[in-house]
Amino acid sequence: MTADTLPLNKSGKILEILPSPLKINLMELGFLPGKKITLQHLAPSGGPMAFQMEETLLALRKSEAALIRVEQI
Repeated sequence: MTADTLPLNKSGKILEILPSPLKINLMELGFLPGKKITLQHLAPSGGPMAFQMEETLLALRKSEAALIRVEQI
């Protein structure tokens, strides 16, 4: 499953970042394998998604979240 399919207020452990020109950018933001993320907010009509990672809240486009492969925990 990918981060864009996580249910609201559910958590996942990052397994990998799928190959993309944005892979390095996501990793620089802290989206690294083994980290836990939680979907905190979901904008209507497919807008941005806000993920809690440790003490940081980060917003991603749905297309960017689709690049993060997670395992729901």
